[in-house]
Amino acid sequence: MIETVPRPDASLPEFLAARARRATDTRLAVDALVGLSIVAGVAWWNGPGASFLISAGACLLAYGVWGIADRELGERADSTVSVRRSLRALRGIAAALGFAAAAYLAVLALAKALGVMIS
Repeated sequence: MIETVPRPDASLPEFLAARARRATDTRLAVDALVGLSIVAGVAWWNGPGASFLISAGACLLAYGVWGIADRELGERADSTVSVRRSLRALRGIAAALGFAAAAYLAVLALAKALGVMIS
């Protein structure tokens, strides 16, 4: 486990990275599985508010996958270049998915808060 403590004025990505690095392997796996279950279940259900729940589940899924990939990258310093490159790519994809899902979640929340605006 990588020990990191975020600065008092840490940004949200720094805070989440430090939290994922302090989490156990089981916790990260549970986060990823719960996120995947939420995304799959709500996509199948497709009821009211599905896009909100799918984006929240995608955030949790991306957090768990990013944490697992980051942990493996830190523990596999002696592995081949292709393995390290694949883990970096997975970590980048998970970060991009998490950012996109969080941005979409924020836009949905803002749209819900503002309501229908007719000019």
